[in-house]
Amino acid sequence: MGFKNKYGQVSLYTENNVVIAHFSGYITSGLLRAFKIELCEKIKSLKNQPWAYISDSFDVLAATPEAEKEMIDISHLMKANNCLSSAFVLTSAIAINQMKRILECAKRNVNFSECLFTNLDSAKQFISHNLKSKQGQLI
Repeated sequence: MGFKNKYGQVSLYTENNVVIAHFSGYITSGLLRAFKIELCEKIKSLKNQPWAYISDSFDVLAATPEAEKEMIDISHLMKANNCLSSAFVLTSAIAINQMKRILECAKRNVNFSECLFTNLDSAKQFISHNLKSKQGQLI
């Protein structure tokens, strides 16, 4: 899946039970509405299995205020649908501060510095370890 507008773009794919979104440019509410539709399809395909999420946003500059509100809603959706862990690949200071604020507003109990990375491979390693650990706690 992919969606692009004049400000930014997103593509979404899964690797096993990890949903990975690649964002670039500016994140707008329109971009997130398209993302949310596809995310819901990915969640359905996981058939209520525990899963994790990686936001590969190395090339993201910032999100609009409307997009921040949409991200809070998406965070609630993810939590309600068995997402056990998230990781974020961000380098923009603005985007990092926005994501901290979004997670706080969504009342997600995460140590943001532990799930913040500068490359996708590190985020994948974190998610792999974290997801196995959390799945073990469910047994």
